[in-house]
Amino acid sequence: QLYDIIQETDPDINYVYSGYINKYLLINDYIPPQGYDPTIRPWYVAAIKSAPKVSNGIPYREIKTKEWLISISKVLIDSNNKITGVIAIDTAINKIEKLIKEKFGNYKTSRSYIFKKNGEILLCNQKKLLGFNLYQLIKNKNFDKNYLNNIDGDFSFTQNNREKLAYYHYMNQIGWIILTTIDKDEILYPIINKIFIISLSILIITILLGWMLSISLSSEIVIPLNNLKNRIKNIINGSTSEETDYTYPFNEIGEIAEYIDNLTSKALYQKNIELVKLNKELEKLSAIDPLTNLFNRRIMDEKLSKEWERAVRYKSKFALIIFDIDHFKKINDTYGHQTGDKVLREISRLSEQVLRKADVIARWGGEEFLILLPETDKKGTEILAEKLRKKVEQYRFTDCNNITISMGVAVFHGEEKTVDELLNEADKNLYIAKQSGRNRVVA
Repeated sequence: QLYDIIQETDPDINYVYSGYINKYLLINDYIPPQGYDPTIRPWYVAAIKSAPKVSNGIPYREIKTKEWLISISKVLIDSNNKITGVIAIDTAINKIEKLIKEKFGNYKTSRSYIFKKNGEILLCNQKKLLGFNLYQLIKNKNFDKNYLNNIDGDFSFTQNNREKLAYYHYMNQIGWIILTTIDKDEILYPIINKIFIISLSILIITILLGWMLSISLSSEIVIPLNNLKNRIKNIINGSTSEETDYTYPFNEIGEIAEYIDNLTSKALYQKNIELVKLNKELEKLSAIDPLTNLFNRRIMDEKLSKEWERAVRYKSKFALIIFDIDHFKKINDTYGHQTGDKVLREISRLSEQVLRKADVIARWGGEEFLILLPETDKKGTEILAEKLRKKVEQYRFTDCNNITISMGVAVFHGEEKTVDELLNEADKNLYIAKQSGRNRVVA
């Protein structure tokens, strides 16, 4: 049921599934072929190698449908800290390709790649290049992989005797880099063509009326065009910024030159803006739960790890609250899943109203939420938890009433406890709250 909820809330997810060391596969709406062994599949092997972190993602061909997918996976660990299996999420490569194509469909020579920092290509529009090393693909004397040391940036290089412009962005959370390249000629050819037509027109007029023009008029034409030529040359070579110290004269030639100058600059900068916007959208998709607009579990795992490291280093404290909605299955069965989704969204907003700016909340899974409270002791945590519990109990929900929550609390005081131990403690207290009648806080 949990896997169904995840797939329903995010249409871009193809499969959510888990495989176990006993070769058992748990998945919805899919019947594996006879003799299917999940422990030898690429997604399972990648998670084992990356344990305990999330795998960087691998492209692979589904054994039954032959569809190309990209998989992100993580090992499952039991209470004895032993690996029991792997959970994975797959999305079709053509879905990501479609998103990128919608952004850059106007450029025939644009090529986009998603790859790991070691160069392994995870996604591109040519399936034969999946798994290939990108650094080998564009390797030449004008390209250096050290260009990719920053979070984002741009550079130019030559490939197959064609000059290319490239922009990249590094997504630190999953270790991916997105790179988009385009031929310089495709951007600059229309501009150069306009310059040629304008220059030709000026040349004809100059020949017909040259005997009437004085030296001062020639300077009004020649100097702006020379500066325009140098300006465009500098932009093409990447040796100037969007601003320029040169001011064109206040005449027709100056207006034309300034127009072409602005057109050349903005065409290149607009391309970078579009690439940055796309990368931000991809980054948001990887961090936010689409139903509640809260952080997803992967982001909360990272914040938990950082807060634990900070608390250990400075001998400080923090607290966790795990809570879920009482009788949530009954709400779905009685009022329908759409009403259940509304309840999840409304409780998310109520929680944000109660929490402080420094507090972090995430959807932990299904109807379960996790709250991280930095620099908070047990008493303060119980006060905040009780405040949220009462707020939910007294709130009049849109389509149903009498909604309550049960809450489990765990506090870190610098003792030798791991994050997993704290989560287990909070989860046990949540279980006690449920067994004690629900609608209560147990610390």
